[in-house]
Amino acid sequence: MEADYFRMLYDYSYWARDKVLAAAEGISDEAFTRVNPAFTYGSLHKALSHILAAESNLGSRWRGEQPYIIPADSITSVAVLKEAWEKEEEKNRRFLETLHDDGMHHMVQTRRGDLPLWQLMAHIANHGTQHRSEAAEMLTVMGRSPGDLDLMQYLLLKHEHLTDGTT
Repeated sequence: MEADYFRMLYDYSYWARDKVLAAAEGISDEAFTRVNPAFTYGSLHKALSHILAAESNLGSRWRGEQPYIIPADSITSVAVLKEAWEKEEEKNRRFLETLHDDGMHHMVQTRRGDLPLWQLMAHIANHGTQHRSEAAEMLTVMGRSPGDLDLMQYLLLKHEHLTDGTT
C-alpha cells in the first residue's frame, strides 16, 4: 500500500505542477523572472526552480545516482523549466514503477543525514505543495490563476475517469 500511495501522490503532484505550468505558459521571460518582494521566493522563476532543484537532488539520491541539483540559472524561461522538469518526472516515474512496499524503509543518504525513503518522498511531495501554492498565488496576482490545485480535485477527476471507463 505504501508504494501505491506514493505513486498516487506523485501523480497528483505532477498534475498540479502541470496546471501551474499551463497558467505560466506564454508569460514573458521578464515577467517570469520579475522580483516581487511580497513573495517568499521573490519571483515565479525562483519559486518553481527551487521545487525542481529539490526534486532533482533527492530524486537522484532515491534512484541511487550521483546527487545533482538543476541550477536555477540554467532555467531561463517557462519552456526551459517545463522541459527540464519533464525529464526529471520521467526518471522519477520510472523509479516509482519499480517501487515496492518493502523498499520504502530503505535508508537514503542526504547531506543532513540518512532517512527512510518514504520520509524523503513525503518531504518532496509536501515541499512541492507548499511552493506550488506560492507560485499559484504569484500567477493569480499576474491574472493567470491555475485554478484549484487541491488533492481532492485531483482525486475526484481520477474517480470520474475510472467510472466513465477512461484512464
